[in-house]
Amino acid sequence: MQEHQRVLELTRSNNLRELGGYPTADGRTIKWHKLLRSGSLNALTNDDIQSLIQYGILFDVDFRSRHEIKVAPDPFDEQFVTYHRLSVFPFTDQSTEPTPKAGLFSRLFGQRSPVEPELSSMAKMYQQLVLDAHAQAAYRDLLTVLLNNHDTDGAVLYHCSAGKDRTGVGTLLILSALGVDRETITNDFLLSNQVLGLDTATPKRINSNDAQVAAMNAQAISIESINHVYDVIDQQFGSMANYLTQAMALKPTEIEQLKNDYLE
Repeated sequence: MQEHQRVLELTRSNNLRELGGYPTADGRTIKWHKLLRSGSLNALTNDDIQSLIQYGILFDVDFRSRHEIKVAPDPFDEQFVTYHRLSVFPFTDQSTEPTPKAGLFSRLFGQRSPVEPELSSMAKMYQQLVLDAHAQAAYRDLLTVLLNNHDTDGAVLYHCSAGKDRTGVGTLLILSALGVDRETITNDFLLSNQVLGLDTATPKRINSNDAQVAAMNAQAISIESINHVYDVIDQQFGSMANYLTQAMALKPTEIEQLKNDYLE
């Protein structure tokens, strides 16, 4: 693998990408070889595994459900890489109907305007990714893993099945905590469409033993879903900064530690 490469191509990798080099609002950049996002890892070859260990992977964070993991477990030897199962699914707050995106009409009159479109199922799912108690706990634990990777030269690799939805929201939260701007975060989110070919007639097939996840993997990421994440956070918490301190329980000192550890 090249020293500074956004998309890391291994023999059997799946949407494996670096976050290094992204700029922050305070003029710093994310260090290379510190943060990697990915899709499923179970198909990696022995050479792939050794390449990632040599790259510096110390922590493997798995967002997949218990059932997904049982059928296709991650391949790392815990002698070299510490594994964390932080399943985002299943949601625990499914009894609560997702709050629709509030346009001007609904904010003023408390009901949906006939011209306001209904949210897509993916946008509703993204809303639950940031509001559901179980999902929030998984992302809080992800940030704890990042904090525990303190004073090391190693990297944290986190992933789900396709590496675009559960992993995409996790990346949004990490990059937001590090001070990366919304446009850069959005572009990184959408890069999965290109890497997986989801914006073409021949998308990459992402297999899953979970029918719901397989259906989700086949759908391209939309601007609507990303924007809805930001809208929901603003509506429920007032700002991304409030979400990080309240829902993610990040203290100011911890945010500063993350910046010191992952920025240069």
